[in-house]
Amino acid sequence: MGRLTVNRANEGADLIARLVACLPAATFEMETLCRLAGIKASREIPSAAVECTFRPRLLLNPDFVEKYCVRDEHLFLLVMHELWHIILAHTRLYPRATLAHNIAFDAIINAGLARQFAAPEYRGFFEAINKAEEFPGCLLRPPEGWPHSPQYIDAKDAPPGTRQIIERLYPPNNRSRWSAPLYEEILNLLREWINDKIAKGEIIVEPVLIGDHDDPENDRRALEDPFIRDVLRRVTSSWPPPQFAVGKRGDGGDLNDLQNSLGDTSEDARRAFVRVLQRCLGQRQGTQMRRSRSLIPGISGMNVMPNARDRMASARQQLGVQGVLWNQPGSVKARVPETPSRAFVYLDVSGSMSQLLPHLLNLLLPYVAHGQALVFQFSTRVEPLPLNQLKRGYIRTTQGTDINCVLTHALSTQAKLKKLLILTDGYVGTPSSDLIRQINARGVKIYAVLPGESAYTQELQGVARSLTILPPIRSTRTGWGKP
Repeated sequence: MGRLTVNRANEGADLIARLVACLPAATFEMETLCRLAGIKASREIPSAAVECTFRPRLLLNPDFVEKYCVRDEHLFLLVMHELWHIILAHTRLYPRATLAHNIAFDAIINAGLARQFAAPEYRGFFEAINKAEEFPGCLLRPPEGWPHSPQYIDAKDAPPGTRQIIERLYPPNNRSRWSAPLYEEILNLLREWINDKIAKGEIIVEPVLIGDHDDPENDRRALEDPFIRDVLRRVTSSWPPPQFAVGKRGDGGDLNDLQNSLGDTSEDARRAFVRVLQRCLGQRQGTQMRRSRSLIPGISGMNVMPNARDRMASARQQLGVQGVLWNQPGSVKARVPETPSRAFVYLDVSGSMSQLLPHLLNLLLPYVAHGQALVFQFSTRVEPLPLNQLKRGYIRTTQGTDINCVLTHALSTQAKLKKLLILTDGYVGTPSSDLIRQINARGVKIYAVLPGESAYTQELQGVARSLTILPPIRSTRTGWGKP
C-alpha cells in the first residue's frame, strides 16, 4: 500500500480508511477496534495514545503518521504498538517508570511486532524512526539487512553486551525459537549507559519512542476500563499466537512438549515465594524426623480361637507352652514416621510465561526435590510435572490459559486438598462461577503468586484468597532508573 494524503478536514476518517485498507494483509479484526472504540486525529500527543473517557478512543498524531507511516501497514504497526503497550500492562510492572523503563518497554514491543510481521510490506517503519548506529535507538529497531542478512554493528557509545541483546531481540532468519531478553537485562544495559553519560557530564540524547509514555495513570485507567478491556479481548481473540510473551490469555492448541534451560532466581524472589509456600504446607515439621503414634496391623491379644496365621502356634505346641492359645490379629498403636506435608502447586506454562519459565522452574526445583511441593503444569489442560522432567526443564503446554482446568483438577483429586498455590502471570481467563462455588464449599484456599516482571491481578481477585507479587526473579543492580 502507498501513502494516502491526509485530509485535515476529516483526518480521523482518513486514518480509519488507511487501517481498514491494510486489513487483508494483516488478517486481523482491526475494523472491530475502529468500530467499537473509534479513532481520532490529535496533535496533542506525540504519536499514539488511548483516551480513557466516557467513550474511549484511540488518538493518532496525523503529523507523525504523515512522516513515518509511509505504508498503511506502518500505520497498522503504530496502532498495534499502542495496544500491546496496554495489553502488556507495562505501567504495572514498575511504580514509577523512568526513561530507561520506557526504552526497555518499546524495545520488547518493537521486536515482537517486527518478528510477528516480518513480511516486506511491514518493513521500514521502525528503521525510519531510529538509527542503527546510535545507542539506545539501535535497541528499538531491527538491524540493517534483518532478517535474512542482519548486520549486527557496534553502535556508538553502546555499553558492552549491547550486540548480544540485539541478536536476541532480532535473531537471524527470524528463528521460531530463541532466548528473548528480559526487561531487567535491557534495563541494566541502559542504566550502565546513563551512569557513564552522567559521570562524563555528557548530554543524554533520547531516542524516539512510540505511543503514550507521558501519562501512566491513563494507561492504568484504560486497562481497568471494562469497555476497553472488552474491546481488547474481542480484537485480540483472532490474533495468532505471539512469538514472545504478550501477557494475554489464549485459547490454546495441541499439547506440545517444550524444553527450557533452567535460569537463575534472585534470593529476594525465593524468600517471598517460600513464605507463601509455607502457608500452603500448614504446620512446619522442622528438620528432624518426627514420629506419630498411629494404629497399625499387629497382634492384639490371645484366645482359644484357632488362627492359621499364628506362626508361633506350632512352636508352642512342641514345647508344651500354651498349646491351646492362639495369637489374634488386630490393630495396635505404634510410633511410625509422619507423612510429610506437601503443597499442591499449579504452574502456568502458557505462552505468556515463556520468558519467565526458566527462572520459575528453577525456583520450584529444590522444594520438589525435598518433597515439600507437588507440581502440576497447566495451560488449557493440567499435566503432572514430576521431578525428572522439572530438572531437565521439560514442560507440556497448549500455549493457551484457562483457570477452570485448575479448579476442575483440584476438585477431582483424591487427596484431602485444603490449600493450593497457583504460580502465574495472572492472565488466566474468567473462572466458572459454579466451580468457584464448589471450591468454596469444600473450604479450599487458593494462594496466587505472580512474578514481578508480569503481574496482572484482575482475573484472580475473585479466585485467590491472597495475591503475592514476587520481586524481580532476576538479580538486579542498583543504578539510574531503579524505581
